[in-house]
Amino acid sequence: MSQSLKKGTSFVIKTVLLFCALSAAFSFVGMLLPEKVPLENPSGGLSIHEIGGHLIWGLVAGAVFLSARYVIITGLFAVLIDSDHLIALLHVDALARMSHSIAFGAIAVVVLMAIFGRKDYRLGAAVIAGVLSHLSFDTFAGHDGRFPLFVPFYNHDVIFQNIDWIYFEVAAIAIAGIVTILSARKTSKLEASI
Repeated sequence: MSQSLKKGTSFVIKTVLLFCALSAAFSFVGMLLPEKVPLENPSGGLSIHEIGGHLIWGLVAGAVFLSARYVIITGLFAVLIDSDHLIALLHVDALARMSHSIAFGAIAVVVLMAIFGRKDYRLGAAVIAGVLSHLSFDTFAGHDGRFPLFVPFYNHDVIFQNIDWIYFEVAAIAIAGIVTILSARKTSKLEASI
């Protein structure tokens, strides 16, 4: 295995594991909120359809990065955001789906970019694209298009119609595309100045 491939694989594994851990950890905040309820066992929602759908939606948004590393990361982020369901295994009362929110996306961007590269805007965009792709598939698949989008500032679900999936996915693709274009321009300017 080439050094470049090892480095890329290591980067993907480390970022995905940290994202997964952040999603699971963020769900514990839901235990502190007054709107908490008994949580359902998450094992019933685990299926090939669920995992595959989220992965495909994430890969589609990630394809705009034109980099295998970020395509894979975005696809896996779109699946692993559901780590926030793991808190239900503890049989506690909490607010469900905490990572399905803007606050989680912002925290994940800050933490991942602080640890893996402050100037790696594609990583930050992959986080946001992964979150939006996940919301898109949940809405598309007819799950309940209800997300605590503004938690912990507004602790109630925001409800979306099934057709709204397209807006989430287009936003994910647009964010990935804009960051890809800006990153390419920055690289071109650096190369031109050398």
